[in-house]
Amino acid sequence: MKNNLITFKLGSWYRDLLNKLENGERIPLFAHEILYNAILSKGTEKRPEGYTKYKAFETEIFGIDYVIDRIMQYFSASAQGQDIAKRILLLIGPPGSAKSTIVNMFKVILEDYTAKNPIPAIKDCPVHDNPLYAIPYSQRQELKKYGINIGDELLPCPVCQKKLQEVEWEELEIGLINFSRTRGIGIATYAPMDPNTADDSILIGNISLAKLALYKEETDPRVWSYTGVLQTGNRGLVEFVEMLKAKTEHLNILLTASQDKMIVLKNLPAMYLDIIIVGHTNQTEYEKFASRPDTEAFRDRLYIVKVPYNLDYKAEIRILRKLVHPSVPIDPLVYKALAYYTVATRLARYAEDLNTLKKLIDLMDQENKSEEAVKIRKKAIQEEWGFSGLSPRKSAELLSTLMVKYAEGLSVIDVLEGIKSEFVDAPKYKNNPENKQAYDAVISYIDEELSNYVMEAFLGTSIEEEVKSYFQNYLKNLEAYVKKTKIIDPATNEERDPDENILQTVDSALNQISTFERRKELYERIASVIASSVIRGKGFELKDELPELYEAIKRVFFKEKIKLVGGSIDVEMPLPETKGIVRDMIENLKKAGFPERSAKLVIKRLEHMFRKERK
Repeated sequence: MKNNLITFKLGSWYRDLLNKLENGERIPLFAHEILYNAILSKGTEKRPEGYTKYKAFETEIFGIDYVIDRIMQYFSASAQGQDIAKRILLLIGPPGSAKSTIVNMFKVILEDYTAKNPIPAIKDCPVHDNPLYAIPYSQRQELKKYGINIGDELLPCPVCQKKLQEVEWEELEIGLINFSRTRGIGIATYAPMDPNTADDSILIGNISLAKLALYKEETDPRVWSYTGVLQTGNRGLVEFVEMLKAKTEHLNILLTASQDKMIVLKNLPAMYLDIIIVGHTNQTEYEKFASRPDTEAFRDRLYIVKVPYNLDYKAEIRILRKLVHPSVPIDPLVYKALAYYTVATRLARYAEDLNTLKKLIDLMDQENKSEEAVKIRKKAIQEEWGFSGLSPRKSAELLSTLMVKYAEGLSVIDVLEGIKSEFVDAPKYKNNPENKQAYDAVISYIDEELSNYVMEAFLGTSIEEEVKSYFQNYLKNLEAYVKKTKIIDPATNEERDPDENILQTVDSALNQISTFERRKELYERIASVIASSVIRGKGFELKDELPELYEAIKRVFFKEKIKLVGGSIDVEMPLPETKGIVRDMIENLKKAGFPERSAKLVIKRLEHMFRKERK
């Protein structure tokens, strides 16, 4: 919809507004409440950690929804007309922590919302002023009972003030606008520039010589060019990139714009603003700024929200996929390995050893709803974890470089080598123990993942019935062991004790101590899951219901079958007796998503696993 295609008279529009308010229909008319309602309109979700997730951001912001919740607390209070609306929202965080992405999403959300819900504005006003500013003081009192307090001092822009001298307020024309970044309506951006050449016009505009020649007088508001970012962004939002690098004079203008909601134009009446001012900077820049005594007044007008790095490796995968699109064939673990390592660098300082770090990474996975996981994620939020470690930009740079280097297909093995070269062995990181610990963690994790893939490739898909049969036999022996009863041997039809060998084999595959208590606990869990499946009228599937036991039994088969392989599983020069096995493994890995080069590298890396299992 184009702006101002539909027009109204201010008097009739105002009476219609009062009728809607009387009927309990509140229309967002001010900047903070427009953005607040726009975000709410996309829906919310309550998280077990105690914060609210706002769905408007779910396609672009990953793993830091609690930060958005803190920002929404600012918008909620501001939308209610509280004094907090007079403060500048400042996002502080390490490089690449999504500060600018959050602000960009504000712009996208505003554009989308106002495209569907156009905002009323004074027609032909150079700053798209709020029609309520043109209403006489006597009429404004009527709005207070509906919670709308405009204030006696607020007036429309100087051009509209002049227009009101020529027409009655009720006859002033009102149009509808949609915010637009490209057309400079309700959204603007201030980028850092050379303080020596930047003047105030970038913020508040300047006199137009062409218009001065037309209207003759400098006191005529029409001679002013209302193209400053504070005017372009009026009714909506202005982003200040690296805000604290702006020259002092510009910060003083911002101070007045936020605190008094006005700017001063030379030879003209004060211009009042309805605007959201959002800045972002890094932690180091803010600390340097805060150390200056002359910045105290400005700092007092800031509402600071800290934006850390994401700590959920699955969310980090989504971040990496957004930053780097695959340009070559890749295997299923490429993004996972780099995301896991990136998050591990941020969590390493909170872990005592490798196992603790791996467990911490698992607990920070937001899909993990266990009590322990929720508790540790709450702790991370309260203690402000995530302000150190590797930036996603650095990870993305490595991934992009590797895709260029390995055009025939990128393997997770290449990624692991790249991580070691760039972030562990490089002189810059040589004395960084957290990067080293993170590397050990990702090696351990990926080797476990690769072992599963290789085991699947070796066994193929023909063992499902064997696994089910083995499980039934195992469960029969486990039940007899727990209940201290005998079982009937199908071969002799005689009673015998439970088979301790099968019980111990599965215990070992589960990394479980062979005690009565552990076995009883596992039996009760199996029985509960099976009973639940029956109640739901759903057939019990070991793979879906008890995946860890399913994988353990597969490992049992893997150990048994690998012992039957006489020769080495050598990818480059397989022996005659293993040539077919190697070929089938490569084909099975290709079916699982591994390019041929990657499949060969993976088998080569894990050949030691075959040697170990044959012993």
